Amino acid sequence: MAKKVAKFCERLKAFFKKYLFNPTWRCASCGREIFEDEYFCKDCYKALPFNSGVICDHCGRQTIASENYCSTCKNVLVSLDKCRSVFNYEGKIAFLIKQAKYENKKYLLDYFANELTALYKNQSFTADIVACVPMTRKSLKKRGYNQSKILAQTFAKNCNLPFIDCLVKEKETSRQATLSRQERRKNLQGVFRVAKRKEVKDKSVLLIDDVTTTGSTAEIIAKRLKGAGAKAVYLLTIASVPPIDKY
Repeated sequence: MAKKVAKFCERLKAFFKKYLFNPTWRCASCGREIFEDEYFCKDCYKALPFNSGVICDHCGRQTIASENYCSTCKNVLVSLDKCRSVFNYEGKIAFLIKQAKYENKKYLLDYFANELTALYKNQSFTADIVACVPMTRKSLKKRGYNQSKILAQTFAKNCNLPFIDCLVKEKETSRQATLSRQERRKNLQGVFRVAKRKEVKDKSVLLIDDVTTTGSTAEIIAKRLKGAGAKAVYLLTIASVPPIDKY
């Protein structure tokens, strides 16, 4: 009986989302009415800063020339095997990620997860399991949701891959965006733990997060995952910050 009720509630939720609360009736960027079951009008979509040009082969950031390792990741992101991002972190995309992350605009996460899915399917690497960057219980309670977990779960469903909630963030940290690279590393010491070591052993893990700034958080997590026996760790994010010097 309980399963039938749960299934009915899911169908009812899907109905209301599709027919009574459909955020895609207006462009997520300019607010123009579109009624085309899309998230953006054609003009705004064309203006999105897709990371589709020349990139660093290792960290996936936009560069002015093809690089095996760019100035941002060389000798720094050593535990991560490969990283990719859909957009450059700028303009409207930076604004929309903040809206999804801090302003409860969770419907945007569906769009971002679909873009991550398309990006992954165009890449040469494959994963066995999907994981996400975790939050502490305190931060999760305050915000009400973990945007990276929602992204990862939707992405995993799209790709028919198992999502494993295998990581724990054990203590609060200062906001990474306000810190230098050296301060970020210090800020993350002893923060993350692999809670389900058997689930990651001998597996290729695909880590999902919203933004790659320096990559310090993902690098620390990748180191922990490999310490638990993971054979490879890849990172997919909605957007990444290009190298300051562009190479």
